[in-house]
Amino acid sequence: MKPVVAVARLLTCVTFAAVAPVAGPACAQEVALFMGPLHAHDESHWVRAWGVEYQHALTEHDALAFEWINEGAVRDNHRDGLAFQYWRRAQFFDRRLSIAAGIGPYGFFNTTSGGYRDDHGWGALMSVAATWYTASRVFYQLRLNQVVAASSFDSTSLMFGIGYQLDAPRGRGPLAGGTAASVPSGDQLAALVGLATVNNRGTPSAFAWSVEYRHGLNRYFDATLSWLDEGSTSLSKRRGVAGQLWLRRGFADDRLSLGVGAGPYYAVGRDTPSGNGRPVSLLFTMTAAYNLSRHWFARVAWHRVMTPYDKDSDVFLGGFGYRFQAAPWRPAPRRPPPAVSARDASANSPRSHATSPGRSGCGCHN
Repeated sequence: MKPVVAVARLLTCVTFAAVAPVAGPACAQEVALFMGPLHAHDESHWVRAWGVEYQHALTEHDALAFEWINEGAVRDNHRDGLAFQYWRRAQFFDRRLSIAAGIGPYGFFNTTSGGYRDDHGWGALMSVAATWYTASRVFYQLRLNQVVAASSFDSTSLMFGIGYQLDAPRGRGPLAGGTAASVPSGDQLAALVGLATVNNRGTPSAFAWSVEYRHGLNRYFDATLSWLDEGSTSLSKRRGVAGQLWLRRGFADDRLSLGVGAGPYYAVGRDTPSGNGRPVSLLFTMTAAYNLSRHWFARVAWHRVMTPYDKDSDVFLGGFGYRFQAAPWRPAPRRPPPAVSARDASANSPRSHATSPGRSGCGCHN
């Protein structure tokens, strides 16, 4: 993998804390970045793995998590994937320490060398974790992951992570529910440019661009229609139309918006199969947008193109957009003036300087 691609994936993973489904205005979210050694079964050596996780607290003891994991290069395999887990947790030491166990499906993408092949498959991700919460929003976590995949290799990893609570906690320890709510996205038009890479051992890349129209369905759901051009490489030349449904959430007084979307991608090009009726791929995307003004915003996006053949790709884009309805602009709250005591207020009042003879200068009355 080229260094620029690895850096792009790392930066987008840190930026994109994908939001989870929201049933109401209450929401509590955490994002964390992990790294550590991974051992593939039937292998004698360890490799470096890393990943990013978004966690949404349901109750004091229950949470849902969405994760992206890169399992490194294991012999002729380079596997990464997306997981969705249910977590059960318990708190100790005045809620500073959280012990949890999670399990869920793991959809992986495995690029193999030696007669290039891009395999897809499903497995299970099982995890146990110990998390230490500090006095700030930062927390530290040690976790053990076990991947079981019938059509690929099994793996075990031990990862250390550092995370951040996106919602302000009501007290010490993990989030158990919040009160922040988003506002609808409205109607938006954005132009993005960047880099597209085909998932194989050589990782060929090309200039890519996209134009996107976004419509806010409500506070937490968006729909988009976009044109995506992945450029031209030695393995692929692909472009087409995509429609996606999004889950999104606003932060920082709705200046920052994070979201995850998925939908069909109808693409044509040099590499698409002809005559077999399978030109439609799945486009999965994580995105972040920041309001520059009430109408203008900046957006970054990471697309994962999941093809029904062997040409999956990652597309990293960034650009600017225009919102047709003015966004509710919430400037940072001003600090209230320092409290003035009754004695200081009395001393500074005009009456305090016009006291009668024989009276003290405090302006008091009997």
